[in-house]
Order: sequence, then C-alpha cells, then structure tokens
Amino acid sequence: MVGSGPGGLSLAVALSRQGQRVLLVDGGDWREEQVDDDAYQGSAAAPHPATTEYRRQRFGGTTHLWGGRCVPLDPADFAARPHVPLSGWPISYEEYARYLPEAMQYCDAGAADFTPASLAGGNGPMFSELPQLQEALTEHIERYSLPTDFAAKFAEELKASDRVTVVLRARCTRLVASADGSHIECIVLHDGQQQVPVRAGQFVLAGGAIEATRLLLCTREELPAWQRFDGSLGRYYACHFDLIFGEMRLTGEKPRFSFQKTQDGVYARRKLQFTPQWQNQLGLLNSTLRLHFPSYGDPGHGSGVLSAIYLAKSVLPSEHQDILNHGSQSAAADPRRLAHLRNVMFDAGSVFGFAYDMVVKRKLAKRKLPYTLIPNRNGTYPLEFNSEQVGDAGNCIRLLDATDRYGMRRVDVQWRLTAQDIESGIQSFTTMQSLLAKTRHCRLDFDPGELREQVTRALPVGGHHIGSTRMGTSVRDSVVDTDCRLHGVDNLLVLSSSVFPTNGHANPTLSIVAMALRMAEHLRRGQ
Repeated sequence: MVGSGPGGLSLAVALSRQGQRVLLVDGGDWREEQVDDDAYQGSAAAPHPATTEYRRQRFGGTTHLWGGRCVPLDPADFAARPHVPLSGWPISYEEYARYLPEAMQYCDAGAADFTPASLAGGNGPMFSELPQLQEALTEHIERYSLPTDFAAKFAEELKASDRVTVVLRARCTRLVASADGSHIECIVLHDGQQQVPVRAGQFVLAGGAIEATRLLLCTREELPAWQRFDGSLGRYYACHFDLIFGEMRLTGEKPRFSFQKTQDGVYARRKLQFTPQWQNQLGLLNSTLRLHFPSYGDPGHGSGVLSAIYLAKSVLPSEHQDILNHGSQSAAADPRRLAHLRNVMFDAGSVFGFAYDMVVKRKLAKRKLPYTLIPNRNGTYPLEFNSEQVGDAGNCIRLLDATDRYGMRRVDVQWRLTAQDIESGIQSFTTMQSLLAKTRHCRLDFDPGELREQVTRALPVGGHHIGSTRMGTSVRDSVVDTDCRLHGVDNLLVLSSSVFPTNGHANPTLSIVAMALRMAEHLRRGQ
C-alpha cells in the first residue's frame, strides 16, 4: 500500500483488523521534519494552488492539515443527470452509504445523521420562513471531526500489529508491469540514495490524487499496453469551486448561524441545498449555500472580535494572512485601522470572551470548535457558495519533461471553470434571490452587474483533487472499475478521490474513508 493519508491508514487498519497482512509505505517520516517540496514541485496556473500546497509527505498525510468537516455525497451525485456530462456512478448510493457509519467512527464525527433533527437543544429551521421554500431548498448539517489526526489515532495500533509493516522515507517511484500490462510485478521504492523492488499480491495507490495519477502516467509512458488509457488517465480533473458573494438579510429574527452540538456531542453547522428536483429542472450543478461571517476588513460590522482578528493579519506570516483575506486589504496599510481599534476598545468584553473561548474550546478541548463564526450586528450575512464541477477532459493532470530528485517526471495541472460551471453558479445565485423574494423577512442582495465576474473568478477549494482516475465501466472515459481496480490490471487499485466520477459539493475526506472500508471488505473476500 502506497501512502498513509486518511485512505491509506483507514485501509491498513481495516485490513489488519480482518487478519490481512499489509506493507504500508510512505515517502515521509513519523513527523514532518522538513517538507520535501522538490518531490511535489510542478506546474499549476493560478488560481489553482501550487502543487506543493495542501499535500504533506509524512505519516498521516494531509490529516495533519484537515479541518475536520465531514459531509457525505448525496444520492443525486450517483444518478445519471441529463444536464451533467459523464454523470452517474457505476455503483449505487446505497452501496456507498452502508460504509458511512463506520467511516464516521474512524473520523470521530459521531453518527451518520446529517439532518437538523440530530441537533441538540432545538432543531427548528435555519430561519423561520425556510419551510415555505421546501420544494426548492433543503436543509442539512455538516458534522466536524475533532479534527482527527489519523497518524496520532492509529500509529500505536499499527506499530503493535504483527500484521502491518510500516516503511517510511521510501517513495514509490515506479510501477513495474508485465509486458501485456495486465499484472504489476513489483513497485520500486527510492529513499534518495538506493532503489529497492517490492513484490506483493495486491498493490493500492493511496498517496493522494495527484501522486496516484502521476505514478500511473509515468507507467503509461513506458508501457505500450497502457496506451488504452490515453483518453481517460489524468483527464476530467476537478475541484470544488467556492465563492462568497452578496448579502442575505433577515429582519425581525436571528438565523441559526453559529455552530451547534449534535445529540452525540459533535460540532455541526447548517447548510442549504437546492433539492434534486430543482437541480434537474433548472440544470443546476450540486452545490451548497452557507451563511458566512462578515468581511473582517469592513469596520462597519461593529464587532471588536472581527476587528481584532483583522488587525492580527499584520503580524501573521504571509501564508496565513490569506485565510483572513475575505474581501479585505492588508491591515497594516488600511486607513480604516483606527475604526478597527475603536471596535476593539468599545467591544472589549466580547473580545475577552472570544479569547477565552479560543483557549478553552480550541486550544485545550479535545473536540475543538472548528473555526470562528461571528454574526454581523445589522443582520446581514454574505452568502458562501460551494459547487461541484462538470467533467471536462481539458481539465487534466499531465507530465512535464522536468524530473524531481528521484528521477520522476513532474506534473502540470490544468484547471479552469467551464462555461457550464459558471452558468450554474450564476443561476444558483439568481434562483436563491428569487426564492427569498417570496418571503416577508428574507432577501438576497447583490449587484447583478458583478455576478458573472465574481462567479468567473471563483476559486478552487485547495486540496480537493478529484476525477483524474475516475471510476467507470469503460476505458474510454474511466480508469478504474467498480472495485477501484485499474481496467485490465488484476492487482492494482487506486484509493483516492481521483476515482470519483462526480464530486457533488461534499468535502472528499469522509468519502475516501468510506471507500477505504469498502475496499478492505472486497480485498478480504478476494483472499
């Protein structure tokens, strides 16, 4: 098994508990002593993040960065939708969903119940007039992990197991296949100085979507039999795209905006989605809508807490300042700095209360408050929109001629929003505006002249790398079969969000863990 992220560790643990023998290899160490940027250096044009971002070469992979949001795919994501090219999974939603309860336990996120009814202490709607829009809008919750560091959670179990061997600081740089490409004879591990072949009955690539795709592309280049993957491997790459735009206004009430605890003690947030019927009727992609906190940079919010966070930008390292850049400039150069200081002074009680909560609920608590949610005092909330992308062969991962220090060719990531992505985003905002106009106390305000530009400039969500080894029934438009096994190869599987044929709006981590548990069951049956 190559890779020890959430998928690789979940699979290794599940197989070990089933009595299977596992060799788990990773290019990193138990701890990230130094980021090996060279191995991940590649090309990716803005706005796509650099290929070194949101990737970690260490035991546990990106679970060290994970914010903990657990969201399942929807039944509609598995259906063939006439308006979504290449939609429809070759497995049913039920086949996927039966692994969600156990996956939620691996993630420490409670029950696999994503309805508001699972919230503790009152589970009314997000706002009072929402029920009258139920034909078009549905409300769900997203649950949050501790967040769980999979390395910390499972390291001792794996070290103590006589069925699992963990080999670190050993990068998989090559797959050696039979002449006809139907069988992997061995993989080659490289520690920076020497190369060692490793043989096994089954091989699983679980080192992340980009790296799994890279290994397969490198193998295709030297194996004529794998030229059959030319039309599918590395293509249909997708990310979720995200936009904060407009202001939702509620008069006479406060919405259920902040984090709530579920009945089993897990932090959760509410979100809105268009119903599958409305998605199909209007040709919308699957998306989610959340109420967002006000712009930190505008002191008109009157919040000492938001102003204090904004002022902190001037002392943060540059890579962390981007987290707070929600429509705002550098705090150090902002002429509104005095207005922010006044907010802090006159709202000092809230600032101290917030600081206490951050220490108690984030720093000291095992189950941490996920992030800061401060409402705007004037009852307005920017709307956060997060959507799937359609499958587009032009969005792809391909190889460059340049190589890294291990001799592997680097990758070039080609990503853009398609015309359909943009039109769906525009129509989602205008539809939401029309729906809220039917209510007495809610409305969505935005400048229609800015909508297209803002959607066109929407950003890909970092770390959500999807679709480049997609699952399907034909090599013409897919790479793996329903067992995540490479088409025509009897002992090579891919465990990654890269196998997802469509990506819905859901963060991929929970689904990767669910697919790992499904793969463990299939591998056990095959032994």
